[in-house]
Amino acid sequence: MIKIKHFRDNLLKKKPDFYIFLILIISTFNILSHFVEKKIYGTFSIFGDFLVYRCAGIQSINKLSPYGINKLQDCLNSYPNSLDFFYPPIILNFFSLFGYLSLKESLWIWGTLIFVSLIFILYISKKLFIKNSSIVLVLLIFLFSFGGLNWTGLLTGNISIIIYGLISLGIFFLLKKKNNYFYFLIFICSIVKPTYFIFSILPIFLQNKIILKEVYKIIICLFAILTIYLFSYLNNPELFIEFLNHLKYGRSEDFKIIFGQGFGLFSVINHFSLLIINFFQIEINITLISNIIWLMITFLLIYYSLLIKNKKKLLFNEKIAYGVCVITFCYPLLKHYECFIVIPCIYFLISNYKINFKYLMIIFMFCVHDKYAILFLLSLTLFYEILLTNKKYNS
Repeated sequence: MIKIKHFRDNLLKKKPDFYIFLILIISTFNILSHFVEKKIYGTFSIFGDFLVYRCAGIQSINKLSPYGINKLQDCLNSYPNSLDFFYPPIILNFFSLFGYLSLKESLWIWGTLIFVSLIFILYISKKLFIKNSSIVLVLLIFLFSFGGLNWTGLLTGNISIIIYGLISLGIFFLLKKKNNYFYFLIFICSIVKPTYFIFSILPIFLQNKIILKEVYKIIICLFAILTIYLFSYLNNPELFIEFLNHLKYGRSEDFKIIFGQGFGLFSVINHFSLLIINFFQIEINITLISNIIWLMITFLLIYYSLLIKNKKKLLFNEKIAYGVCVITFCYPLLKHYECFIVIPCIYFLISNYKINFKYLMIIFMFCVHDKYAILFLLSLTLFYEILLTNKKYNS
């Protein structure tokens, strides 16, 4: 009885960080055991998204279009449905390089690019957001929060990992006050996927007020991206139109039924809009209504965030973390591989709160294995930042 009481007293003396670390270890073990089970006894394939890129490159080499429903199923050996290629024609030349190599050589090269990108992301995470923790804890937080979102995203081999590596490098340039390099990297990222252009507003979060020079740079970056896309269209109008039509299919209900959709703000708005419209039996364009609501929320949140007064009281990493959280929250369709930077930012903001409720938020971050958990905690974090933290800084 005395030993049990002594053990209980020792546990009560432990700091909250000890229990957070223990919970994270248990969550990590659960995620890894599930992965091993799927890899050994299931049909789980590592770098599945990269195989799609390589097949699209092979199609391009053979002068065939990679855009279309199940267009790559022969190359991927995936029946009756296969993943489709949704990236712009301008980067097909890059992916075609892997078509000239064997699958093993291609995977080694792509794996190296993924590894280097991961190093950039982890370096920025450790330097700015989780700097007082050991590298082991940084890896556990980074890979296994929210049911292992980043772990799952890493295994897909999606090109977004490389993009977030470039964005992390861009944040490093912002730290060194070399903003032009940051805009150039965002320009590269936006060529691959136009929605990443939203990260171009990140430098404005660092300013005490909106500086026109930065706005001009953002506009120049936008025109440069549009010029590249115009060149891509003029180079091969038919292929570019096929790309646009296939993007429409990617937003259709048929695609969502087979492959599902992301868990971003737009998908949540679209889901609730559909429920309301079906309940009241209203005949209306759901996608149009969802887009309008999403644009309104995005505009209001970004507008308010950029006009916060006395931002000079905030440190660089606080401004960046808040900016990344706002941008990610407004990102229309999140995937597992879209959370590489925002997870360290969420942890950083929460861990700096001066309230005991933060421990419940951190436990939620580690214990809840649901893809919508990050969106919920992200909204809760922004709610706290806007109503409490920013109020304090403005006073």
